Amino acid sequence: MLLDQGESSVLVESPTYSGALAALYPMRLNIAKVPSDDDGLQPDALQHTLETWDESKAPRPRVLYTVPNGCNPTGASLSLNRRHRVYELCCEHDIIIMEDDPYFYLQYTSPRLPSLFSLDTEGRVLRFDSFSKIVSSGLRMGFVSGPPALLEQLQLHGQAVSLHASGISQALLLKVLEAWGADGFHQHVNEVVAFYARQKEAFFASAERHLSGLASWNPHVSAGMFAWLKTHVPDTKALIQEKAVDAKVLLVPGEAFIAPDKCDLRAQRFDALPRSPSPYVRAAYSTATPQDMDTALQRLASLLRAEQ
Repeated sequence: MLLDQGESSVLVESPTYSGALAALYPMRLNIAKVPSDDDGLQPDALQHTLETWDESKAPRPRVLYTVPNGCNPTGASLSLNRRHRVYELCCEHDIIIMEDDPYFYLQYTSPRLPSLFSLDTEGRVLRFDSFSKIVSSGLRMGFVSGPPALLEQLQLHGQAVSLHASGISQALLLKVLEAWGADGFHQHVNEVVAFYARQKEAFFASAERHLSGLASWNPHVSAGMFAWLKTHVPDTKALIQEKAVDAKVLLVPGEAFIAPDKCDLRAQRFDALPRSPSPYVRAAYSTATPQDMDTALQRLASLLRAEQ
């Protein structure tokens, strides 16, 4: 809807959600990576990318994709100052922001950081939220907020692609929300947040116990359910997809979340992408018990020692 297949450029924070990359690759776009750190997408890097863009090599980007809260895979949340700066830069360079925000309600701090959509005064933010993380993942229900002109086009696009979301899921969710009411919904969300906060504390306590000296991580994750572990292994793909699986430990190698450098797919096959080897590993502490997480990280530690 916002990007032309085989022609457009798009900005993505890096690393970023692997599902978003999987959707972008077949469109054969020029994917420009913007680095992130423990405080989310780096505005200085975004500014540099936009100000030094060479239009003789690729069309200027019109869209920025970002996960501002509890990013999958890093767990990072965009700081308040950075939110304002990123929005200012996008206004200055006429960029539409696709705010993928399924972890907004899973912020551990109060008050929650504001969405980019709530800061929008120019009608350039499309914010996507989900009930999968706070009600039921099986419902596969979400919602989008944004300027009417974009929402109208998005609705028409959705009708052409899938007609509409499952009617059964919509009816079930409506009845749940009606039964809860606003107060009940917020009470439920608070209980979910408390659960994930306990999961986070258990995971990082186990990481400290088993992985100290073998990996590093940001222990100050303030939203979501992910940990981004940096190991001493330059390329974790075989370690995670083969050896860890054999040890019955399910993690994701970092390269799944990182687009290749100079990822211009307008003139090449997306299924022949060069690899992006990474020393990182993504872990999720969503449903595993504290005991299982401790066992998994103990086994991961053994695998990492064997790689030394």
